[in-house]
Amino acid sequence: YALRHASESKRVGETVLMSLLTLGDKSIAGAAPLTITTVIAALRRVGLETEARALALEAAIGAGL
Repeated sequence: YALRHASESKRVGETVLMSLLTLGDKSIAGAAPLTITTVIAALRRVGLETEARALALEAAIGAGL
């Protein structure tokens, strides 16, 4: 909820922080698909399209796609 609220309020710094906390300190390959999707959507919502795409690519590679 905090991540979504931050991104809908266009608070970039808070969105990035909440994204990092949501993903945790493990490899992106180990994150749940719903978690990855939520973080990508939040980053896009605050205008971080390039970073969202990079995260999506990293997740896809980590999943072996």
